[in-house]
Amino acid sequence: MAEPGTLSILLLQGDAEAQLLADAELVLPLVFPDREVRIVRAWMSRPDWLQSDATAGQVREARDRLEQPHTLVILSLLPAAAVRALRHSSGELFLEHRGVRAQWSAEQAAANDAACTVQAPLSPQDAAAALEPIVERLQQRGAAVALTTGFRHVREPLQHRHTGDPQTLRERVRCTNLEVARLSHRTGCFVLDLDRSLAQRGGGPLGADCFGGAAQAAELAVEEFVALIADALPDELLSARAQ
Repeated sequence: MAEPGTLSILLLQGDAEAQLLADAELVLPLVFPDREVRIVRAWMSRPDWLQSDATAGQVREARDRLEQPHTLVILSLLPAAAVRALRHSSGELFLEHRGVRAQWSAEQAAANDAACTVQAPLSPQDAAAALEPIVERLQQRGAAVALTTGFRHVREPLQHRHTGDPQTLRERVRCTNLEVARLSHRTGCFVLDLDRSLAQRGGGPLGADCFGGAAQAAELAVEEFVALIADALPDELLSARAQ
C-alpha cells in the first residue's frame, strides 16, 4: 500500500516491460522531484483468468494488486497472446514469462514441465475483449490506465513457438498492437507505445525484440514511460508536494 501523498503506479508487466523499464525507479525522482512516485510491479496474468475463480499464485498477485488504489495502472496485453499459458496439476494457472522461468532451477523447470498442461493462447481480439471490463472498472475507481504495445521486431525464428499456430510471432505482435489501439479508442485509456519508440531505431541496432532489451533500447523505453506519466497525470498531481 502506498503512503499518503505518494503517486502509485502499478505495472503489470510482461518480459519486455520488465527488461526495458528495469531502471525506471531510478529516473522518476530526477524527473518528478516534487513528488514521491512509486512503482509497484507484478507479472501480468491473462485477463480472462483475472475475472475467474482462480486464486493461486500469479493470478492472485495480479488481482490483489489491481484491487489496491493506484494513480496509474499500466497493463501489458501481449503476454496473453504470446506467452505459454500453463495449468499445473494443482490447478494453479500462470503465464510462463521468461523472467519467471529464469528464476527456476533445472529441477523446478523439469517438475513444472511434467506437472503442467499447455493451454492455447488467447487471440489478440479475445485478450482485448477480456481486458476491457478491467480497464473500465479501474477508470471508474479513478485510476488512469495505459496499455503497452509490443515491439514488432522479432528475432529468428519468427515462427511462433506454440505448436500448430498458423500465425508467426510477428503477426501476433502486430495484431495485439492493433487491438491495443482499438481498446484505447473505445475506453479512452492511454498507450505506452514501446513499438513506436523502438521502431525508430530498429531492432538490430538496439539489440531488442518483443521480449525486451537493454542499453539504448531501455533508455528509449524509459523516456516513453516518463512521457506517458506526464501525459496521463494532471500537472497539479505531479508538481504538488506530498502533504
